[in-house]
Amino acid sequence: MTSFLTVVVCFAATTAPTVLYSVWRAQMGFSATVQTVVFAVYVAGLVPGLVVAGALLHRLSPRWLMTAGTAVSVAAALVLAVAPVAAVLVLARVVQGVALGVVMAASSAALYRGAPPRPREFTALLITLTAAIGASAGPVGAGVLADVTGRGTTVPMLGWAVLLAGCLVLLGAHGSTPVPARDTETGRDTAEDGAGRPGLSPGADRHPVPRGLVMISLTAGLSWGVVGIYQSVGPGLIGQALGVDSLTVLGAIVAIVLTVGGIVQIATRRVPVPRSRRLGMGFLLLAIMTFAAMLLTGNLALALVAALCAGVGHGFTYLSATHEIGELIRRHPHRAGAWMSAYFAIAYLCLAVLTVALGVLGDIWDLTSSALALMGAIAVGCLAMLFSGNRPGSP
Repeated sequence: MTSFLTVVVCFAATTAPTVLYSVWRAQMGFSATVQTVVFAVYVAGLVPGLVVAGALLHRLSPRWLMTAGTAVSVAAALVLAVAPVAAVLVLARVVQGVALGVVMAASSAALYRGAPPRPREFTALLITLTAAIGASAGPVGAGVLADVTGRGTTVPMLGWAVLLAGCLVLLGAHGSTPVPARDTETGRDTAEDGAGRPGLSPGADRHPVPRGLVMISLTAGLSWGVVGIYQSVGPGLIGQALGVDSLTVLGAIVAIVLTVGGIVQIATRRVPVPRSRRLGMGFLLLAIMTFAAMLLTGNLALALVAALCAGVGHGFTYLSATHEIGELIRRHPHRAGAWMSAYFAIAYLCLAVLTVALGVLGDIWDLTSSALALMGAIAVGCLAMLFSGNRPGSP
């Protein structure tokens, strides 16, 4: 499971700065908008990383792409460890995004192509858990190291750089995932049919994005929008409301969201997709209301309940969306890389737009009021998705 471990550590290194943004902001004196941009700008690298890696998966081994992406992630973590100004933080985060996108696309393809073949549901679960475990471990590990070093930002990122280097060693020590066989005369994959498309009948729609993909991705995007608030300004908002300044504690509260989400995904993977989606949206709505109450009252119990509900909602919602996209690529396995890339790209673009909007509003207004307003907008989206007829589309 080298592919699984590698993407988990890359995800953790990318989310480790969650508890460091407020420290960097205090040290460098930048605005709320810059803080959210530093968080969200990794999507500017993530999206092209996903797209380019998806296009290269028919030519290069997933293991080779994972190795390249992990090496770049090591460099980005080292730059973040010593960044002197916000511009360097932004640049390093973009590079982190590129690296994560490449590793995510390559590892997804490697897991789907694994030998012996795994059940589709189990593969979808593995892909989902990479984000859950990595995003949970990142802020907690960074918070502990930051508190031990007096709220320093260098040691936390150095620690994750070392773990990434360990993944490089593992990738070099293990074999590679084969590139799909290609017809020597046509240059096409051997699984392609007469239409030149993998697994599609000659009369199939030739549009590159199958119907249903956008709605599936938006479902995941709303869920990640809530998580994005926790990951970008969440520690600062929660710390201010509760009067807590321990980065370990604040990182743990954020980690609850992803940890509970992972548990839900493990325990409920047999729940039908429509029911899972409805439960997810319902719990996200409850999380939004409870988080708003916590900001207004400063109640620790409400903070914990909000994190738990957000985790349950994220778990149900993201797993249902991943199952839906898995159903699309089940019939066309050689499209796994491209379609998974598009799915992740749309979902994370939602995260970036919502998070940066929060920062802009925070500078115009105040961050707490802006968070309440943005979560209200996300709640409207959840309600719309809750009552929509979103079903797996067909290409």
